[in-house]
Amino acid sequence: MSLTAKTHWPQIEAALDQLLDLPTSDRPAALLRLAGDDAIMLAELRTLLAQAGRNETWLDRPACLGPVDGIAPLPFTGLSPGQRIGAYRVIAPIGRGGMGEVYRAERADGHFEQQVALKLIRRDAVEHIDRFQAERQILARLDHPGITRILDGGLHDGQPYMVMELVEGQSITAWCRDRGIGLDGRLTLFLAVCDAVAYAHRNLIVHRDLKPGNVLVTPEGQVKLLDFGIAKRIVTGDGGAPETLLAPLTPGYAAPEQLLGGPVSTATDAYALGMLLYELLAGARPWTLEGMPLALAVRAALQEVPPPLSQFAARADGPPPVPVRKLVGDLDAIVAKALRKEPAQRYGTVDALARDVERMRDGLPVSARSGSRRYILGRFMKRHRLPLMAAGLLALAVLGGLGGVTWQYSRAQKAVARAETIKAFVVSLFGATDAGFPTDRRRRDVPAEKLVDLGARRVAREFAQDPGLALELYGITRQLYQSLDDAESATRIAAQRTDLGRKLYGNDHPVVIDSLFDEAWGAITAYDMGKARQVMATLDTMLRTSGRDETAYRAQWWMAQAALLKSGPDSQSARRQALDHAVALYERRAPDDPDYIRALQNAAILRMQTGDYAVAAGLYQKALDHRLATDGADGVGLAPILVNQAIVFERLGRTGEALRNYERAGPLALAAGGVGPSYWFALAQRAKLLHKLGRRAEALALYETLLAQIRDNPTPDSPHIRTTAAQVQLLYANSLTAEGRAADALPILERLRPIFESQPDDPRDMRRLRLALALASAQLGRDDARVLLSQLLAENMAKEPNGQDTQDLRGQWGWYLLSQGNAEDAARVFDDAIRDEAQLRLTSITPTLAWTGRARLMLGQGKVTEAKADIERAQAAYDGLRAAHDVRIHTRLLLTRSAVRLAAGDRAGAAQNAAAALADAQRTDAPDSPLIRQAQDAMAAAGRENQPH
Repeated sequence: MSLTAKTHWPQIEAALDQLLDLPTSDRPAALLRLAGDDAIMLAELRTLLAQAGRNETWLDRPACLGPVDGIAPLPFTGLSPGQRIGAYRVIAPIGRGGMGEVYRAERADGHFEQQVALKLIRRDAVEHIDRFQAERQILARLDHPGITRILDGGLHDGQPYMVMELVEGQSITAWCRDRGIGLDGRLTLFLAVCDAVAYAHRNLIVHRDLKPGNVLVTPEGQVKLLDFGIAKRIVTGDGGAPETLLAPLTPGYAAPEQLLGGPVSTATDAYALGMLLYELLAGARPWTLEGMPLALAVRAALQEVPPPLSQFAARADGPPPVPVRKLVGDLDAIVAKALRKEPAQRYGTVDALARDVERMRDGLPVSARSGSRRYILGRFMKRHRLPLMAAGLLALAVLGGLGGVTWQYSRAQKAVARAETIKAFVVSLFGATDAGFPTDRRRRDVPAEKLVDLGARRVAREFAQDPGLALELYGITRQLYQSLDDAESATRIAAQRTDLGRKLYGNDHPVVIDSLFDEAWGAITAYDMGKARQVMATLDTMLRTSGRDETAYRAQWWMAQAALLKSGPDSQSARRQALDHAVALYERRAPDDPDYIRALQNAAILRMQTGDYAVAAGLYQKALDHRLATDGADGVGLAPILVNQAIVFERLGRTGEALRNYERAGPLALAAGGVGPSYWFALAQRAKLLHKLGRRAEALALYETLLAQIRDNPTPDSPHIRTTAAQVQLLYANSLTAEGRAADALPILERLRPIFESQPDDPRDMRRLRLALALASAQLGRDDARVLLSQLLAENMAKEPNGQDTQDLRGQWGWYLLSQGNAEDAARVFDDAIRDEAQLRLTSITPTLAWTGRARLMLGQGKVTEAKADIERAQAAYDGLRAAHDVRIHTRLLLTRSAVRLAAGDRAGAAQNAAAALADAQRTDAPDSPLIRQAQDAMAAAGRENQPH
């Protein structure tokens, strides 16, 4: 291509696009019309059209130790078995490449036994001798366990040869396929490849031919990088202009700059690794290269944008190697960034690519997500294509190349059209072409929800003739609704996607199953349990009839089933069985599935609710061990486990460990999701525990921070955010009541009532709210406290008889009756609790409250001796209490002991106890709390007793 033609390229490219879309018979007339009087443009278009009509293919492939899957080996022309080459004897041929032939050989000089791979340059490839010698030099300077080592070298009959480590193995894709390797295992292997390539880059070597055939995995699982035959040194400093001469390449994995003969860099290898990762996770590359004319093939490679990884996997004929749901999001973005056409928009280093993969596994934000929207929209809004270079130069690259594959032109063209249509649809969401768009508002003033609603309605109408494309657009729309926290709309779109997926793929295709699970979980999140049960019944039948009862799908079904059983009869027993089934299935069939950790946590939460704290602690530890093994000590996936484990630690009295867990979980939750529900929950639990321990100032400061963040949250109407914010405010209100500020707590609690009432299938929060209302009302002397407390105790005994909230409520109910002067009923409550003391002693405040209450009753009856015995038993119960509890219980015990001592004539002891109670109350309570007033009254009473008569 001449320099003048290059300046005309935009016009030439646009005209070529139009010509290639026409039948061959119509092109001559169109050619004259488009070129007009421009002789240069006419000549260039004729050259390119002639090149497009040729059916050249890539004929050769690089040498590797074993045949590449699906490619027949070429005949060998060099060495024969038994032939001696230096100190080595040829055993058999292994593979043939662009420069040489590779043979299995053995050491034949008697020094030691060793089998090796011997690579000999072919006589018909002597023009590549410099490249062969360069490969020897490159391998000699690389020492990495993931790169094939060179052992020896020399000349045989004038032909250079080198002796390399013999690698027995399969291509990385075949190795994963044959062993059914899951996502985590595939990513581990890929990161090992990245480590080897990054090592080469640090030694200023770019491989330039990364593909499955050059990445073998040994039977032991060791990655080995082969064939540095077209590798080159990176020029640094003043080393001159970058190398632009075209080297042989494998077009299916070659970066655009390689096809154009441009400078190569570390970003070139990053592109090939992106294509390798795409194939590893989706089971195939986004395009194949069979049978396509040369110029059209290069044109497609330079202009076609591969479909998102998850969408391509969802359209596969069979089940993809990795569930589609695990590819959506970060992996989509990582692969898309690696495969960008422009080197500057790609990962600049392989270390950056590997770091994003590792951050994805850790649940941390990935760099590929930042700026991706602007990049994609930029490519949507203009035809930003890389130019084709001279056809002769391209032919040189391809004819000397090592591809061994050809193109499927029609499929590539369809994929281009599909990608362009999806892009146009997404961009059109922000255009004013829809009839339903508000005409009286500026575009920037229209909520995103309205734009997505308009787009969702258009899918069925505009894409009825292309159901596969409609399926992809439904998936995009559902993700948009999820991002907007619109669970109801996301569930509705998931249902439409499920119906369409059935028509397109049949009932038991993974895309249909995944979509049904999206639908079920969406309905559960939206508390539409009727809809959720209907979808779950469909999934149950589908999993049984498709032979998936022993898979991770069934384990996920059991987890969803446990969520559905929350409001049913004997729900705890049924939910426990469901979660036990899920845990056992994951452990047996899918221990690397991320949902296994979620199943362990859900089972632990249920055990904790039923008072099985030791079992819950074991389940959380197992979840923590699994998460630490995959995420490391700083993985953000640790945050929810640490918080839940801390709650169990509280029940077991390990308050120091609980606080450390909360302190560690806060920053991890913030890194994972920013200021939002997970972060709030960790901080609120820490504030609650600090307040219980009497560290009032620290607790209130934390609560103030939380409440300010909740007030400033930009999406307060999100159901998840609204519910978590309500839970935080409930904890805050409980702390206010505990420190004697029931009048401040009550308005907060009343505002929370409609939020918790809107969740009929998850009644625990509502019961906790009613308990908080009852305790605040009791402190204020309101009449409704008695009814609320008695109802709650009956309900809790029926729902969670062994739960800590239920057991603590028994003691609080007895003290309420005592405060109302109902001595007889209070005595019965205390006696019942004392009978169960052995069961409750370590985990509940009730034994302490019961014995303290009995001491009060005995004093009221004038039975001082009995009161003294009861208060000692109360002290013993308190000393034996292990569970985290409100330290104000101890203040109440001190005040009762002061009264008992006063009645027994121990004025000094009474004053001492009263003073200790007052000091504690002033530290833990609001200045005008009832507890402080009681302590002041006790001090005064002891003081009066000390006055002379």
